[in-house]
Amino acid sequence: MNVFILGPAGSGKSLLSGSFASYLAGEGYRVKLVNLDPGVLELPYKADFDVRTRFTVEGIMREKGLGPNGAILEAMERLARVSLPRLDADYVLYDTPGQLEPFLFRDAGRRIVGSLKDCCCLFLGDLSAPRRNLLGFYLYALTARYTLEAETLAVLNKVDLLNREETEMVRRLMENPAFLLEASASLQDEMNLEVLKVLRSFFPPQRIPLVSAKTGVGFDELLTLLFEVKCTCGDLT
Repeated sequence: MNVFILGPAGSGKSLLSGSFASYLAGEGYRVKLVNLDPGVLELPYKADFDVRTRFTVEGIMREKGLGPNGAILEAMERLARVSLPRLDADYVLYDTPGQLEPFLFRDAGRRIVGSLKDCCCLFLGDLSAPRRNLLGFYLYALTARYTLEAETLAVLNKVDLLNREETEMVRRLMENPAFLLEASASLQDEMNLEVLKVLRSFFPPQRIPLVSAKTGVGFDELLTLLFEVKCTCGDLT
């Protein structure tokens, strides 16, 4: 299975890529790691394929005389044309660029994911962010699924930063986001919930695992969800 790890900057994509790969290897699976971020300086794992051997954001800045934003966009254009190696493994984990938007909303992400079979995306959210951002995270994950046309699991990272009470509150909100209105009934809350209702009519509800890339908490549940994605009779509700 080809697993793309997506998420906004700071959500823990690279750390999760390395730690989840180690977990899978410990469970007896053959695992390969691919770095698709041409802007990263250091990685917490050894990549089996690293796009930085082809080009880097820093190199493009020097070559083209571009600033960081222009170089990132040029890097995404080049990334869309990269021919990825076919790696022999049970799981190939793809660590995607730190800047999510150019990868997701330009051609690179769609072309790369579309070129591979047996794909699933993990969309990471950051549990250290304010609780009111959870609805936006869920909508963003659904947007990724729609844009990339691939099964996408929403995953909340950094559960190790929460205490037990906070963790249970997050689980409650993920099961029923309407609980957000208990604290505030603003117009924005009501609009978010109406949008969420519409999207859920197109996309089935899913369990959202709470994981820690740092400690490995929740990896068992994450692997179970990947099993269910792979199985045509899988139940993600």
